[in-house]
Amino acid sequence: MIKEDFLVTAHLAHLDLSEEAVQASLPEFERMLGYFAAMREADTDEAAFGGPLPDLPDNKQVSGSNEFRQDTAKHSALADALLKGATELEGRYLVVPNVL
Repeated sequence: MIKEDFLVTAHLAHLDLSEEAVQASLPEFERMLGYFAAMREADTDEAAFGGPLPDLPDNKQVSGSNEFRQDTAKHSALADALLKGATELEGRYLVVPNVL
């Protein structure tokens, strides 16, 4: 299944890959899918966010006004928690592997 997904992705990216290139790239593609699965799981991990996840705000208009609400920056411990769990850092930035 993974190989077929990789071939579809390569086709969508207009890549004409030889069988040798496919075999060489397939492990990194599988690794990339693993990262995507981990990110999807982290999005719903209440422990990583320190408790129940709040509903995401939408950009509904304030009643009686035609202006959008004003957002204010709030400090969150989420950034520190994500940085603690990173496998590789560059300063305060996560290093994302080049997979494709």
